[in-house]
Amino acid sequence: MRLHIVFNTGKPITLPWHYPHLLHGFLYGAIARARPQLGSFLHEQGFVAESHRYKMVVFSKLYPRRAATCSAGLTLTPPIHWWVSSPLAAPMEALAVTLLAEGEAILGTNRLAVERIEVEPVPELEGRVLCETISPLVASTGVMSGGKLRKQFLSPDEPRFWEVLEVNLLRKAYALEVPVKEGARVRFERIGEWRSKLLTVQGTQVRCYEGRFALEGEKSLLLLAYEAGLGERNMQGFGMFRVVPTRRR
Repeated sequence: MRLHIVFNTGKPITLPWHYPHLLHGFLYGAIARARPQLGSFLHEQGFVAESHRYKMVVFSKLYPRRAATCSAGLTLTPPIHWWVSSPLAAPMEALAVTLLAEGEAILGTNRLAVERIEVEPVPELEGRVLCETISPLVASTGVMSGGKLRKQFLSPDEPRFWEVLEVNLLRKAYALEVPVKEGARVRFERIGEWRSKLLTVQGTQVRCYEGRFALEGEKSLLLLAYEAGLGERNMQGFGMFRVVPTRRR
């Protein structure tokens, strides 16, 4: 389920450059206020596959009518659009309940009034699907350095980047017990130039990327990618994409 949420603040607001952590905190809190046990489960445990834990919730950046840089970060002019998604109905229903009951989201010192909430229809996920990120993608691997295992962030220029995305998605399918045919694969095709960003997440610098790509594979896996996000740190605001409409002959 994917929710499209529109906020209206009446006037421009200012958020820090690394504002996704504010969305992350608000999202956890909103789910927990409506469903305390679910909030605790997502925060403390999540779904496990091969010692990896997945929260199965992903969210986008904020998309205002207009954005401008300032000394404190970003100035956003309403209306402001936000997308949140999960293959599980419960967290999305909990979020909607809180938003409708409270009528606002508080991000730092800003109060964002909820103008409307919509459940978006699932796009067509057949054949070759053209996609673009609406929050950056993160993929990493562990490398030995000086006798210690350290994290190395990968680039879309490297085939390993796409391999890690595929393995990550298959693990999510296993954790959620999504029926997948034996030997199922997901194929990625990078399209055009990608933008690199270095963001600070809970004190850690994270290298992430934005751009367009084509996706092809078993429909159940494509749907899971669409609803749960691709790559790592989805619940921190990474890995969400939208399907780009294409003209048919």
